[in-house]
Amino acid sequence: MPRRRLAAVPDRPGRVVAYVRVSALAGRGGEDFHSPDVQLAAIRRTTAGLQEIAVVEDIDRTGRHFAREGIEQIRAMAQAQQIDALAVYDVSRLGRNVRESLTFLNWLADHGVTILSACEQVDTSTPAGRLMLTNMLAIAEYRSDEIGRGWSATIARRAERGQHHGKPLGYIHKDKRMVPDPVLGPAMAEVFRRYATGERIADVAAYLAAVRGKPIHTANLKKAMRNPVYRGYVVAAGELLPGDHEPLVDEETWQKVQDRIAAEATTPARHLAPTWSLVGLCECPAGHKLQRQPIKRRDRYEDRLVCGMGRGGVAGKCPGVGRPLLDRVEAETLRQVASYASRLRTDHAARAARLAHLTTARADRASLERELARTRAAMVRLTKMRALDGDISEQVYRETMAELRQAETAAAAELAKLGTGELPPDPEQAAGAVEALLSMWPQMTYAEKGKALRSVVRRIVVRPAAFWREPEDKRVDVQFRW
Repeated sequence: MPRRRLAAVPDRPGRVVAYVRVSALAGRGGEDFHSPDVQLAAIRRTTAGLQEIAVVEDIDRTGRHFAREGIEQIRAMAQAQQIDALAVYDVSRLGRNVRESLTFLNWLADHGVTILSACEQVDTSTPAGRLMLTNMLAIAEYRSDEIGRGWSATIARRAERGQHHGKPLGYIHKDKRMVPDPVLGPAMAEVFRRYATGERIADVAAYLAAVRGKPIHTANLKKAMRNPVYRGYVVAAGELLPGDHEPLVDEETWQKVQDRIAAEATTPARHLAPTWSLVGLCECPAGHKLQRQPIKRRDRYEDRLVCGMGRGGVAGKCPGVGRPLLDRVEAETLRQVASYASRLRTDHAARAARLAHLTTARADRASLERELARTRAAMVRLTKMRALDGDISEQVYRETMAELRQAETAAAAELAKLGTGELPPDPEQAAGAVEALLSMWPQMTYAEKGKALRSVVRRIVVRPAAFWREPEDKRVDVQFRW
């Protein structure tokens, strides 16, 4: 779309959307300078006489990046030519990152959208307004960097003194020190104990909700239990430092809780039901299963893929994959499957690799089977010598038997990795099976598609976009079984 050159104020557009952003709403409101109400009132004074299409809000969202739902909504409205102007309280509400802000503004200009700022009286329909906006964005980023640096230094100094920055659940501040809350402190200790002993997370959350008189989501409770403050530490720049507060949980209980959280950090089975064709196959680069998420776009729904582990946390989490369209990921997967079938028919090296794989697997399997048999025979001989002769002391017997059992376990594990040692399918037969799968694909049910695809595909890795709106077909890597 060619860039529309907008005239000055007399020809200002009539359709405007008001954008409101607050980094942290907690503790703010009323007369607060950056409260949503104050922002919206100032915006409406500036846009008086214009047609307000919508009010878009990003609450509790930082301006350092543009991965915000409100920004995506504005993009969609501009692309559909539903708006002529975007009004903000000041340019820092739009963003505190000059590069990304200018990229977004240029994109809006290409779609004929003007920027209006209530505080700075900026109007990008004029050359002076565009120059002022660039300067104001640079100032906003500078102020954000200064604020962040100041807080980082403050948090680091407090951590060096063993002081935790913030007030985690179960603690209160008294005489400038963090001490256990008389009621919630023992309750949090009991939460750790119950979860470590295997109690359901829902029951643990219900117990804590009854004590504090306020419900807590199970995901938020698990996030809180990952905070090392409860074992007596503070965190500074990713480093654990001893804290000057009293821990609420001992090391053994803490480790049991972390082990259980890690073991349960998987996608729930209900999200992996055969309600879409690629269920259970799609993963993020970190190995987490992707989930299907229907998202409403104006008058219709579209299926997108999301990583269930792609959320922030105290211990750090997966960055996720964004929200790629499921239909495009499926189309790219089928394209790579068809290309793979073509390679199987023409790649003569596949036949040689097939025979080499079989020969190596058989040799490795025979060697491991002999080693396993020798280890088990040695265990039998050792037991007989201990029982009949009695010349081996109890300590020597136990140490030797432990070493033999360890060797047996290692050999059995390696043997299991080799599988059955069966010959991989002939390339011609495999290509025929893949082509048959593709021909029957439109008539299959979701369960049939998933089962058929698993016979060919081992996993589908979807990586996050390297830049905004990177096509899905550049982000999908299909890994095959043979």
